[in-house]
Amino acid sequence: MRATFALSAVIALVVGINMIAQAEDKPDPREELVTAIPEAIRLLKDEKYVELLQAFADPKLLEEETRSESLEHFAEGFAQRKAARLLTILQKIEGKKPELSDDGKTATFGHDVEGEPKTIVFKRTGKNWYIAN
Repeated sequence: MRATFALSAVIALVVGINMIAQAEDKPDPREELVTAIPEAIRLLKDEKYVELLQAFADPKLLEEETRSESLEHFAEGFAQRKAARLLTILQKIEGKKPELSDDGKTATFGHDVEGEPKTIVFKRTGKNWYIAN
């Protein structure tokens, strides 16, 4: 009985270590616009607004916005006011090439979503892209 338990524990440990290694090998989708946009679309469709904001909102802006309210409460407001429009815009620009700034750290996509600013801007901070507007 002890041998079976010990063997099960070793197998679970090996499987866990293997899963962690695989997760570490997987690149962050925010590192490239071609993967960032579909990831943001996925999070919006799955209604994972907290995850979306944590992943794609400018970290400094998100910190400022959540000083006076919880991230969850902020995400609820985002879901009600902006999520559907952002999803529409991201679906329109998916697969399109942006206009890049000279330093390559700002990507501007034009779109034709009525009632919205005619561009959406992504900024690269470190190695990741964030939605800037």
